[in-house]
Amino acid sequence: MRTIPTLPAALLGAALLLTLPGCKQERAEVVPPPPAVLTADAVGHYCGMSLADHAGPKGQILVKGQERPIWLSSVRDTFAFTMLPEEPKEIRAIYVTDVGKSKDPEALDMTAWVEARRAWYVLGSRLRGGMGEAEPFPFAEESAARAFAAANGGEVLRFADMHEDRILTPPAEPAMAKEDHQ
Repeated sequence: MRTIPTLPAALLGAALLLTLPGCKQERAEVVPPPPAVLTADAVGHYCGMSLADHAGPKGQILVKGQERPIWLSSVRDTFAFTMLPEEPKEIRAIYVTDVGKSKDPEALDMTAWVEARRAWYVLGSRLRGGMGEAEPFPFAEESAARAFAAANGGEVLRFADMHEDRILTPPAEPAMAKEDHQ
């Protein structure tokens, strides 16, 4: 029987200890930071308007190296931020308003956030966002998203299903009847 040479126990222990700091740092970066508190001075990244001036679900993106979140006036804008090539890509967390935590989807709890990549979305409902546009309505729970879609129309999707053509291209307006033009 042939024996395999082994490292002395002290040397093996030292080698293992050297790898631990890297593991701890990796784990720390995987856990997203908590959502920021929406304050009265929060301004939408694209519109430059106060978020308090608009109804509907909002978004916030926490970018590596930036202390303050990037506030977005709508969930649509939040998705757009992640899709546009000119925006930062070192995203630590994306949070959207959890519509399921509110009794009324038109009077949302702005302290209820869900990590956007874990949320369920209702797209194409009869309700509009704060800017009067079609808006994906986010939910932490699938059952809440399905109940909302049953009551308001729309389809239930996940973050990965929200492709550019559904977010960056506005929905076509219904064609006006010929008699409307006369």
